[in-house]
Amino acid sequence: MNRHGAHRRTDRRPRRQAGTSTAGVLGRARADRWPLVLTTLVVALAAFLATATPRLVAATGDASLRYAVRAAGPAADVTLRRAFDADPGGQRTLHVDLAARTREATQLVHASLAPALDAVLAEPVTTVATLPLLVVGPGTDLDRPVLRTAFVDRAGAPAVTWVRGRPAGATLSPQEARAWPVGAPVPVEVGLSQDVAAALGVDVGDTLTTRNENASVVLDATVSGIFRAGSPTDPVWSTVPGLLEPRTVGTFLTRQTQLTGLLSDASLPAAVLAMPPGTTSRVVTFAPDPDSLAQADVATVAAEVAGLRAAADEPVPGGASRTTVTTTLDTVLLDARARFRAAVAQSSVLLAGVLAVTLLTLLVAAALLVRRRATVLATYRARGASLPAIGLELGVESVTVAAVGCGAGAGLAALLVPGPVAWPWLAPVVVVAALAPPALAVRHAGASTGGRRGAGNRTERAAAAGDRRAARLAVEAAVVLLAVGALAALRTRGVVDTGAARSDPLLALAPTLGALAGAALLLRALPPLLRGAVRRTSGWRRAVPVLAAARAQASAGAALPFLALTLATSLVVLGATFVATVQRGEVDASWLAVGADVRVTSEPDPGLTDVAAALRTHDGVRTALAGRVEDHVQVFGPRGDDLVRLVVLPSAAFSDLLAGTPLPDAPELARLDRADPAGRPGVLLSAGLRVEEGADLVLAWSGARVDVRAVGTASAVLTAGEDTVVIDRAALERALGGSVAPDRLWVVGTGARAAVAATSSLADATVETRDGWLAAHRAEPLTVGVQRLAAAAAVVLLALTALVVVLASATSAPHRGRTLGTLRTLGLDGRAARTVTAGELLPGPLLAGAGGLGLGVLLAEVTTGPLALRLVTGQPTDPPVALSAWSLTPPVVVTLTVLALVLAESSSRRRERLGEILRVGGS
Repeated sequence: MNRHGAHRRTDRRPRRQAGTSTAGVLGRARADRWPLVLTTLVVALAAFLATATPRLVAATGDASLRYAVRAAGPAADVTLRRAFDADPGGQRTLHVDLAARTREATQLVHASLAPALDAVLAEPVTTVATLPLLVVGPGTDLDRPVLRTAFVDRAGAPAVTWVRGRPAGATLSPQEARAWPVGAPVPVEVGLSQDVAAALGVDVGDTLTTRNENASVVLDATVSGIFRAGSPTDPVWSTVPGLLEPRTVGTFLTRQTQLTGLLSDASLPAAVLAMPPGTTSRVVTFAPDPDSLAQADVATVAAEVAGLRAAADEPVPGGASRTTVTTTLDTVLLDARARFRAAVAQSSVLLAGVLAVTLLTLLVAAALLVRRRATVLATYRARGASLPAIGLELGVESVTVAAVGCGAGAGLAALLVPGPVAWPWLAPVVVVAALAPPALAVRHAGASTGGRRGAGNRTERAAAAGDRRAARLAVEAAVVLLAVGALAALRTRGVVDTGAARSDPLLALAPTLGALAGAALLLRALPPLLRGAVRRTSGWRRAVPVLAAARAQASAGAALPFLALTLATSLVVLGATFVATVQRGEVDASWLAVGADVRVTSEPDPGLTDVAAALRTHDGVRTALAGRVEDHVQVFGPRGDDLVRLVVLPSAAFSDLLAGTPLPDAPELARLDRADPAGRPGVLLSAGLRVEEGADLVLAWSGARVDVRAVGTASAVLTAGEDTVVIDRAALERALGGSVAPDRLWVVGTGARAAVAATSSLADATVETRDGWLAAHRAEPLTVGVQRLAAAAAVVLLALTALVVVLASATSAPHRGRTLGTLRTLGLDGRAARTVTAGELLPGPLLAGAGGLGLGVLLAEVTTGPLALRLVTGQPTDPPVALSAWSLTPPVVVTLTVLALVLAESSSRRRERLGEILRVGGS
């Protein structure tokens, strides 16, 4: 109280703590509806990408797994083979219940499968096929016809319609079989398909006389009926070649026509009796069901297959025949999983970069919104609103925007790509969208009034500025160190060496952190460059360059747009390089896979050498040569024995072939011509065999043992990523004392495909073209998915680049409008105003674009190898980096966006009246 007894007011105006006002929230949202709508769209885009991309990658992984299993074909079938045991004492016994026992054995095998393996395998097909025998009567026009008889069963005999005749019946009784003379033809009834019967020229009741080469096995097959398959495309008919139609294989001297007669339950015992003991086997084939496979099943299924193979290798007591298990299913699955894991890591790198740019774009949009509300926030704070109250009101708005945007983006993703929500990717979007706008607004409101007092003297101001510089330097150093560590980890570990099913966040963020660190360093170079531009133009007589440089320097302090543009540009370059490297690597992989424009494979045939000579005379054929490739050849050396892939080729001719293709040269082939004093042929060994040069080896092949000497290491163009021994054909023939029949043709030239197609002797050979391999590889789901993701990421980043330029321009537009309006009153014309606007807006984005371009190229060189693109391209080694012209797109987009903004602002200023500008000082 004062001396008059009245209470003294300690504050001339009442201070009111403002609470959350619904009307205030709605009013601000209505006034800034377009920036809020734009922010909501950006949030929706980020939420859509964060939700849909992991689902698409997972779906692509499952699709690629199924594609790989289908592409493997019969090789992926789990096949269990067991020979029928010979009768005790060598007696010839007719087992009339052989079909029933065969079905029972199949059921036991099926029941013994683990549930995880059984769930991904189709119903088993059981086959009992006899030896192929030459048809000697009646005579036919077929090329060396050979007939085998086969019993086929899948939960019963396959469905057929008997056009004529009936199913095969029994031809011997057990008593007759015991008394049957050794060596006498055994009568067997068979059914023939319509096509097979027509090719043989036989009908119901006719008898086919068949025998082996030395006539020790003779079988008379009587045609009991002619049938038509109920479902010709059913895989059951492909288990034995020639069941439904004749199959011609080989070329020239090795050509033969394979035919098969269908056995029934009644005729099976006699067919097995006619074969030598132990030569007929029961084969149970489980074809994998690709549609039931998923990446989550790979580890379990591969382990069960390995266990099945290990169980079959255990010794069998009593001298009984052993069951052998053959399949590549586990290898196919594990290879597909390795490729999928690489794709996950590659997509994570792209997604992390896109989301980082999107979050920076959200921060730029939030900064624009705060700039628009600067006066309102300052007034609200001056009237007594607390910072928590301001944060709460704006938090309600930002949470609403985040909820609507994330709901829209995630909902659209759920409609297009159903699946679980990837919260590790979506959570940063939600947090930034909800917290960034109120945090920036509170910071601005606290600085506008009632905030921390400024330094009172020059010393204190200098100390405060030094503290700010030290804090910025500490942040930049932390980002650089984190980026260096992440990139070092990526290069050291790679994306496929982690052993984890999910991508490592540090490795996924490595390129983004590297680009962000580079952008922070470039940001430090921007102000000195602009100050230099101001000093250089200050002496010019024309005012426009001076004004443009001064305006560019004044608006160069916005760090967020610069960081966003630099990061976006560098990631566009990385994505474009990613796609270009994959596409170029696929072409190189096609050359490695085929070895020429066309590769022909047949049965070993000496006539292929003459065919190669004939092909070289065709137009468009540069060269053609013949060779031999044999799998599972045994080689003995200092480290023991190995099963290898043997490649026999004319070394000098193959060197010439390589010289005319994009394939890398193999200078080591010249070493195969070196003479050895002992007359031993020289061989090249793949690096994986780990045999020293000059080591003595023994090659066991074609019933002979050949002493050879290691003379060098074979390059990847010769080994195809497998354990391989390469030997000169002429040298091997000298060592063997006979000719080596080739089974391969490599043809190079633009007319290679047409020349091979026009050669009638190759009509039944297997022809593989490089263009066909490339088209098939590029159609693989994983290859298509990864490249589409990279292309989509580049498109999104370019859109965000344009958006950031627009937002940054809108942030500085009010001050620029007032300045140019004032200059217009002093005589600045429209053309000069446009030049000043362009000079203000272009330097920062162009430096960000140019710097991002360089950063992107550097990141591509650093990260392309660790990203294991070889698993996408199909190469044994990582492809070289291939830059793309699309990398120049970001600076072009920046320039076009700035020019469009300049024209738009110029158009809006033309509608302003100079009188209004003079009265209010510009708008």
